[in-house]
Amino acid sequence: MECHSQRLRLRQRQDQRFSPGFTVVEAVLVAVILGIAAAVALPMLSSSLDDARLSAAASEVVAALEYAQLSAATSGQRTRVAVSYTFDTIYVRQFKTSADLFNGGDELAAADVEGGTWEYMAYPLRKGGDYVIDLKTQDRFKGVDVYWSDFNILLPVYFDTLGTPSMGGTVTLALGSRQMVVTLNELTGKVSVTD
Repeated sequence: MECHSQRLRLRQRQDQRFSPGFTVVEAVLVAVILGIAAAVALPMLSSSLDDARLSAAASEVVAALEYAQLSAATSGQRTRVAVSYTFDTIYVRQFKTSADLFNGGDELAAADVEGGTWEYMAYPLRKGGDYVIDLKTQDRFKGVDVYWSDFNILLPVYFDTLGTPSMGGTVTLALGSRQMVVTLNELTGKVSVTD
C-alpha cells in the first residue's frame, strides 16, 4: 500500500509540473507582441479618425452651399452662406421680406418689397435649431480648422431666386498636415471637393 501511495504522490508532482498555463516567459512574449501591434495600429487609427473628421467638415460646407442654393431656387427668397475662418463656423441665412404678399392688394410699395431682414434658416437635421455649425464645439470636427474662406462673414456668397451664386470661390479646411478644398463654381453653381 505504501508503494502505491508513493507512486500516486510522484504522479501528482509530475502533473503539477506539466499543468496547463503560461510561464512568465510566454506571458512576457505575448505582452511584447501585443505592444508592437498596438504601436503599429494606433497611428493608423488616428490617421483614419482625422480623415473622417476633415471629410465630415467638408461635407458640412458642401451641404450648406447646396442647401442654400436649392432653398433660394425653390422658395424664391435669396439666401447667403458665410464660412468664417476667424470663428470656424458655417452660417446660412435667408432674406425675409417685410411685405405682406397675400394681403397687400393690387400694388405693393417698393420699400415693402425690398425691405426685410436676413434670418437664420432652420438646420434641416436639428429641428428648431438655426443653421449655424460651430466646428470648434462639436467632437465630430475636433481639430478641424477653416484655414481660408472666400465666403467670410464680411463677404458671404449670395444665391438669387434662381439659385445662381453671386461669386465663386473656395473654402480650405485643415487638420494637421491634411487639407481639403471645397470649391463653388461661379458659372454653374456646382460644388466640388478636392484633397
